[in-house]
Amino acid sequence: MPLGSLQNHLHDRSPGKALLDWNTRINIAAGVAKGLEYLHHQGVVYCKPMSSSDILLGDGYHPKLSQYGLAELHQVAAEEESFTRSTNIAPEMLATGRVATKSNVYSFGVVLLELITGRTPFDPAQAVAEDRNLVIWAIRLMKDRSKFRWMADPALHDRYPFMGLHEALKVASMCIHQQPAMRSPIGAVVAALSRLVAYDDHPPESSHHAAPR
Repeated sequence: MPLGSLQNHLHDRSPGKALLDWNTRINIAAGVAKGLEYLHHQGVVYCKPMSSSDILLGDGYHPKLSQYGLAELHQVAAEEESFTRSTNIAPEMLATGRVATKSNVYSFGVVLLELITGRTPFDPAQAVAEDRNLVIWAIRLMKDRSKFRWMADPALHDRYPFMGLHEALKVASMCIHQQPAMRSPIGAVVAALSRLVAYDDHPPESSHHAAPR
């Protein structure tokens, strides 16, 4: 793919590297969710914890899932040890080594958090141990709406609609619940992100707010 991986665009902050703006990030998230929805309808599941390195960007930043992670539904993971090193893995997948559609939803939720926050799934540079895991950090902050603005990628310099941020975090929370049965099906995620894309294409003029620092 001509533009490389999503991981590279999110986490390579080299001088001169183009930054993904808010609308592009939400469009990428919606595209990935639609791709997962298509796979699930075909009886196919991503057999490893999906990460931003698995999402390849084409012209116009259109996302495509790497073929590496495709497998028949409910296939037992072959490289279970590698999963334990990934914070993108759903808890039940770590416990059993088995993958299901809701496991994919969890991993997608982690990728969505990456898009929103600009943080890696695991950041050893964080001084506080519980802040190193993106999901643990996000769940704690999402309990308090007044802290939502702290979660947006600082590289965006507050150029995002606050209600769009709120809704994106709401979608992420739908995906990363510890209990698979409590996670939204991918179709509901697609519907929510499609509404968010439409909102972000035509936000109210007053929807951008500076975040407290």
